[in-house]
Amino acid sequence: MRSILILAAVLTALASLPALAQSNRPLEIAQAQIGMRLNQLRFAPLPANAKLICGKDPDKPMGAEHLHLAVPGAMAGAGVDRCAIYLDDGKGGLTIRPTMLAGVPTEFWFMAIEDEGGSQRIFQIVARQPKENFDKTAAFLMERWGNPLLKAPYFVRWLNGTSEGQMKADDEGVMIFLFDTKLFELMESRMPKGKPKK
Repeated sequence: MRSILILAAVLTALASLPALAQSNRPLEIAQAQIGMRLNQLRFAPLPANAKLICGKDPDKPMGAEHLHLAVPGAMAGAGVDRCAIYLDDGKGGLTIRPTMLAGVPTEFWFMAIEDEGGSQRIFQIVARQPKENFDKTAAFLMERWGNPLLKAPYFVRWLNGTSEGQMKADDEGVMIFLFDTKLFELMESRMPKGKPKK
């Protein structure tokens, strides 16, 4: 859940920081774009031993239960699917295919949800790097995406229309989130609501 929901405590702490202008550059990353159909990534040209695997795929290969593709119950109820591109070592072993970002091998996950028209669309991309790469990758993304809306030593946030990018660092490493705010709201609207308190 923590890799999907915006960290409210972090945003609250940063509310007093001076805000910069919104970016006018497309917020794009890796081999996919937010808002694109999941099948565009599924059938994109990939190495022969690489394959997109999603948690809801009916034909997942053996060992897929260990790939961390499950999503929390509320998100599963909203129709969210979690995917990643995996490499097959030819011996039944699967590992996430790393993609270079700022010169650093980076793991990527793709979150998809069915839109109003019935198409599965990528609404969030999550990336992970070792924590020592925060400054290097932040500089790379600022050059690529433009000035951030907010910047702190441990958190950077970009905004361009309905596209939002976030980057944070903690003891577990560097996490990068890129998501479509409209599709994110669609997910939240479909999540089961808690029972009202008496």
